[in-house]
Parts: sequence; C-alpha cells; structure tokens
Amino acid sequence: MAKDAGTTAPQAGQKEESSSLQAVADASASEESTFHPYRITLPTFRRLLSCYLTTVEQVRRRKAMLKLQPKPAKGSKRTAEKKAGSAFANPRGAMLLQKTEFDPSEEKYIKEETENFLTLDEWRYEKMPGIVARRREKGESEFLTKEELITVMDWKMKHGVYRPTLMGMIKANQNKTVLSCASAALAALPTKVDPILAPNEAFPKPSIDAFGPVRGVGPATASLILSIATAKGNPSEEVPFYSDDVYLWLCLKDFPEPERKGEETVSKFRKPNGELNVRYTIAEYRKLWEASWELHERLNRDMDAESQSKSRISHCDIEKVAYVLSNIGVSGFFASQASEDILQMEAQADTLDETAAREDKLVVKKQTKTEKEEKRAKQTEETTVNRGRNAKRRKIA
Repeated sequence: MAKDAGTTAPQAGQKEESSSLQAVADASASEESTFHPYRITLPTFRRLLSCYLTTVEQVRRRKAMLKLQPKPAKGSKRTAEKKAGSAFANPRGAMLLQKTEFDPSEEKYIKEETENFLTLDEWRYEKMPGIVARRREKGESEFLTKEELITVMDWKMKHGVYRPTLMGMIKANQNKTVLSCASAALAALPTKVDPILAPNEAFPKPSIDAFGPVRGVGPATASLILSIATAKGNPSEEVPFYSDDVYLWLCLKDFPEPERKGEETVSKFRKPNGELNVRYTIAEYRKLWEASWELHERLNRDMDAESQSKSRISHCDIEKVAYVLSNIGVSGFFASQASEDILQMEAQADTLDETAAREDKLVVKKQTKTEKEEKRAKQTEETTVNRGRNAKRRKIA
C-alpha cells in the first residue's frame, strides 16, 4: 500500500503542474481575446505594430510573385484575373500561387521589387513627413510638388489596390495647381482645437475641399497628403489617412479573430478585384476620422497610466496596425505570440519549480529540526534515567 501511495504522489504533482501551465496559457489567450477597436489592449496593439515591417515585406514579395505566375489559357484570362485578384485581396494576407519556385533572374526581380517598395514605404512614413516639417518650420507656403504627389500616389497604389487610371489623372495636373492647392489645404488646417472636445471645429473638411481642383485627388488621397504633412507636427493636429484597411477595421468592424490564428477568411466588404465596396465620400471619412481619434485617445490614456514612458500612439501607428490586421496571415503575429506564450509558460514553470524546491527545503529543515529536538529530548531522558540509577546504587552502597 505504501508503494502505491508513493507512485500516486508524483502523478498528482504532474497533474497540478500541468494545470498551472494550462492556466498560464488560458490567461495569455484571454489577453488576446479580441482585435475589436473598442476593446483591443495596448500590449496587443503594440505587438501588432511590431509586425508591420514583416507584413509589408511579405505582401510586397507575394505581389511580385503574382506577376510571375503562368499566363492563363486563351479564353480564360478574365476568369483567371478575377480569381487572382480575389485570392490576394479577400483572404487576409493570403495569395494562391501556382508557381512557387523561381529561377535566379526571377528571384532577383522579386527581391528588387520588395526592396524598392520598402524604400518607398520609408519615404511615406519618415522622409517625406520630415521634409514637409522642415518646410513648415521655415515658413515655406509651398510644401508639395507635382513630382512628390506622383510619388505619394505610387505608394498608395502599391500599398493598397492598384488603380491605373488614378496615376494618369495625377500626371495630367499642372505643378502650379498642385502647389497652390496643397498650400491652401495646409493653411486651412485647424490649429489649437481638441478633436475630441470639438470635433466639428477640428475636422479638416476645408483642407480636404482645397484639393478639389487637383485631378485624381479625392477625400482619401487628400487625407493621405495631409497625414504626411502633419505626421511630424503637433500630435493634436495629426490627420488620419482614409485607408481601406483603417475603414474596414474601425468603421465596418471587419477584422480577424485571434482564435482563428490567421486562418484565411473572405471580407464581404471587398469587391472581387480587392477594392473596398465604399464611395470614398467626405461623410465616410468623417466616420473614420472620429473612430481613429477615439482609439488614439483611449490607447494613449492607457499609455499614460503606465509607469514606463514610451512614444505615444500616432494615427500612422493605427494605420499600420490596420494593415497588419488586413494581412494577418503573413504578419507572423501568431508565431511571435506562440513564442512569447512558451517563454511565459517556461518562466512560470521555472517559478513553480523554484517554489517547490524552497518548500522541499523547508520540509527537510523542519524534519531535521524535529529529529534534533527528538534526539535531544531522548538524550535528556536517558541522562535523567542514568542519574536516577546512579543515585540508587550510591544508596545501596
């Protein structure tokens, strides 16, 4: 019976340890319970943001690979193109590729296409905003040239859905038209107005309308230009970009569920060619603008509550996270999350082991102390008995 009890004890301990590890995993999973913009946590947002560069690189690489796919058979071109567009745009980051092995020249093309876009992406988020900020500091009224507008449109089409007619319209503009309209838009931007407390006054409708004479520039592209122009300025004056990904996430509440682990899903709000099924009106942009500011304020309040000081969340950060969510399948988010969960579970297991070891030491220490006390008591008792015997012997003698 004693033997049976001895073998049961380790099994019980293993069961308790397994339950503890499962509890850690469940706690971690509960923290990642949703990507809903109303409930997404700051740590989840940050982890998604950290996946942006990987996502951009993978999406661009896959777009380059798509161009190298075999041409469809005669008579099936329209169907093949429709399927190709749907395969890329509708599933989140998914792309169905028939050809996955490429010769050295094709690999070189894929690499160059990817690297060129990463350079363009850096220009949109870092270089051009810095250039505009310096122009504004110097008091220059003209902050955007026609050539720069062409580059903006190049990024917009490569980052999202390609619309060839837009580039033709942009190139048809006169440089002086672009310069004057962009300057008027910048001058019309509201300043020193709280977008949360006074949204009607802070909403940049006059600046959006100022781009009316520029061909190919509607509310979405106008918001992109203003986003670039305000990215390095006063955070309260930053203008969100009306991107498809942000509108899907914040306004249409279309986003992947964490429990699906990046499994492919089809967005009901996209057309077969990948375009978003919206009209790109000023009213739609107002919804996005308000939703982006609400998320912006909530996340930064959470950040202010933290003891560690980190850079504040910007609208560009929200834009990047929306892009990651739209392409979650290639973002590496769930792979990194699994690694973090494993590390956390291992750390928890180490803690449990250390605690158990300390408890074992205490038990041994207590047992040793008890044994010493018992031995001392026994020695005292024997000494007392011996003294009594010696006393009797002396009497008899």
